[in-house]
Amino acid sequence: MKPTRAPALGEQLAAVLRDQIVRRQRQPGTHLVEDALAQEHDVSRGPVRDALRLLEAQGLVESRRRGFFVVGLTQDDINDLYELRESIEITACLRAIEHVTPTQIAEAREIVAEMVKHAEKSAADDFAEADMRFHALLYVMGGNRRLQDVWVAHESVFASLMQLTVEEDVDLRPSALDHGRLVDLIELGDSKELESVLRDHLDGARTRMAHAVRLLADGPQNEIAS
Repeated sequence: MKPTRAPALGEQLAAVLRDQIVRRQRQPGTHLVEDALAQEHDVSRGPVRDALRLLEAQGLVESRRRGFFVVGLTQDDINDLYELRESIEITACLRAIEHVTPTQIAEAREIVAEMVKHAEKSAADDFAEADMRFHALLYVMGGNRRLQDVWVAHESVFASLMQLTVEEDVDLRPSALDHGRLVDLIELGDSKELESVLRDHLDGARTRMAHAVRLLADGPQNEIAS
């Protein structure tokens, strides 16, 4: 098994800043000063620049004449992201009916079992991490490398959004069971029901996300912070 590469400092810092931006702990319009960020996180300016460029590519910050500024995520951004995700994930899942392997089905069921255990313990962080691995596997099942590339490009943003989504759920078990249903339908080859269940699943996630973002925009900055 190929060892997992440890994230570079810039990627680690981008993850911290991304979460703060999504949670509105760094408000839209905030000037992100490289020297201040380097001192705050005890790193050189190189990783700070790498982090800011990565966040710029993800549309969370923008470069102006005086440096980088927080853009944040609006309701329209959330809708655009979930519209994109619905399009590519449905395609990946429908392709998975023809391309999935028994090993991948077994791996998906193992992840669902993890999610059920995390749901029973109300372990939102662990649930969100397993949830992301499950959806990444759907793209692998589909066998389309280009779809995988699109997912990977937006995966870290969805990870931050998903963290908020699972924190919105009082009971995570229905979500875990939804994922198990998706595996069943892929294995059964029921494309019509698979598409319907996945649309409902993503619509529910989008609705909870919109609610979470509204709370963050209207209430205290740390209202949904873990």
